[in-house]
Amino acid sequence: MRLWKAIVISLLVAACSSEKGSGPATVEVDGVVFHRMSVERLPDLNHKRGAHFMVCLNGEPTVFGGHTDGFVMEQTAEYYKDGRWVEIPMLYPHDFGFAVKLPDGKVMLGGGAAENFGIGQSWGVEIYDQETHSFNPAGILDRKRTNATAMAFGDGRVVVSGNWHADDNIEDYLPGRIFSPVKPVTVQRNLPYIFQSDSSQAIIFSSMGVLGDTLGGTVDRLTGEPFEVPLMEEWTLNCCTGITSFNNFSIGDYTYLIHGKRKADGQDAIIKVAGEHFSPLDMEQELPVLGIDGESISWGHKIRVNRKGRTALLMGFGNKNHYYFAQINYDATLDGGKASLELFYAEDQAEPFMGDESWDIMPDGRIILAGGISFEENTVLISNNFKTNSIVYVFNTQPVESGSSPLWWFISGFIVVVGGIVLAYRLLVRKPEEDEASDVSESAKKTRLELQEEISRLIEEKELFRKKDIRISDIASELATNRTYISLIVNSSLGTSFSDLINSYRIEYAKKLMTEHPEMSHTEVAEESGFSSRTSFLRTFKAKTGQSPTEWKQSLRQDSQS
Repeated sequence: MRLWKAIVISLLVAACSSEKGSGPATVEVDGVVFHRMSVERLPDLNHKRGAHFMVCLNGEPTVFGGHTDGFVMEQTAEYYKDGRWVEIPMLYPHDFGFAVKLPDGKVMLGGGAAENFGIGQSWGVEIYDQETHSFNPAGILDRKRTNATAMAFGDGRVVVSGNWHADDNIEDYLPGRIFSPVKPVTVQRNLPYIFQSDSSQAIIFSSMGVLGDTLGGTVDRLTGEPFEVPLMEEWTLNCCTGITSFNNFSIGDYTYLIHGKRKADGQDAIIKVAGEHFSPLDMEQELPVLGIDGESISWGHKIRVNRKGRTALLMGFGNKNHYYFAQINYDATLDGGKASLELFYAEDQAEPFMGDESWDIMPDGRIILAGGISFEENTVLISNNFKTNSIVYVFNTQPVESGSSPLWWFISGFIVVVGGIVLAYRLLVRKPEEDEASDVSESAKKTRLELQEEISRLIEEKELFRKKDIRISDIASELATNRTYISLIVNSSLGTSFSDLINSYRIEYAKKLMTEHPEMSHTEVAEESGFSSRTSFLRTFKAKTGQSPTEWKQSLRQDSQS
């Protein structure tokens, strides 16, 4: 009986291990190729949400505020850890407020509607500390705001502008100070872009006014006179939505990508803003208007830049229940070439919803989408703020292998089942002494040991741990094997997880740097060792050594003097 139970479990494992999603690996529509993305469903949020903010903080997906079903404001945040969403109370709901990532990794949230149904404006501001998962007040805005945006300079100064059905201006905040007015705006703006255009200057612009009116090409400067951008007479630059930071849209120093539509025909395009110069990004092909099954694609407002991968992502929604991502490979444009485009699609696994504000790129390059507002099926997208969602998806833009067909999954499942039966027989039927006498052959043992040594050698010789976005699939590719086997070797033979193994190498390398170059700052050591941030380095170092880097260096000096 125990054997059959084990067989059933093996069958379930085989079924669950298959990739979610259906349809061919690639689809061609009018000469445009779409790659199918794999889709993973994570546990739902604790609360349905729309008009909220989503950001990955040190690899930890986090959502803030917004509103829930019935257009009722939601005054909580949630972060994803250890397979579940953990809820935290916020000081204010910030429904249609602003959120900006600060240079120290914290997040400032401010403003938003004063009442349910998106009515009115508010002026409360708070700062979220990801290390302690807590919110602290940061004063009040110079004026109440809804649909404002913010930008943070590297020194922590925050510039805020934008409003909805209320007066606008430009104000700023210095750490430890209060929000203060800087200057009036030339035109009243809704959800403006605020971009740093040089070391001490910022530009503020939008195609929409505070009453939903269409604006021309006037751009305000943080200091100095405004200027005109002729391109904005021809193109509508879609509003800035979602959480922002000083490099959120940035592909280089003071160079940014945003989404726009040509007024004459509605054609979507990517607009490049370099300093104070605006131009359409030179691309090998245009963003398509038609997707799978001939459906219309509505491209979203927000672009996410992955500077490590030299790519930018734009999300789209189809009116026949597909999600789309356009990956803009912009690297060639930095040397005068054209950007290439890769297009991806995935079928919705449940009720259709959109979440233009509520997605972000994870450290490993995958995309997480958490919650959003519903839209009417089989129609052009219609916002429905009264109906929200708690579903969480993770998309992978690595194209699904063409061999990932139902037949392939059947064969893979069969192999897993057979392996499960053999494992069940070994564990549940045969005696321990029989296992010891007739275990894996010596040659098999040697192969596993050799692969274990190859993994260590590869990581050490090529210093792969210094690559911030290193993944287990990278190791598998280097060794011409599959990621599942590499994971098995790391977990069983080395007795650790892949991320923990990589962090161990990073800590040892960091120790070497601090010993040989004591003048290096913690930020520099973190960067050179492969950590995603200074905060991540400090936290990992403390966990591994029981000391902070400063304490470790002090103990090192004491040992050398004794």
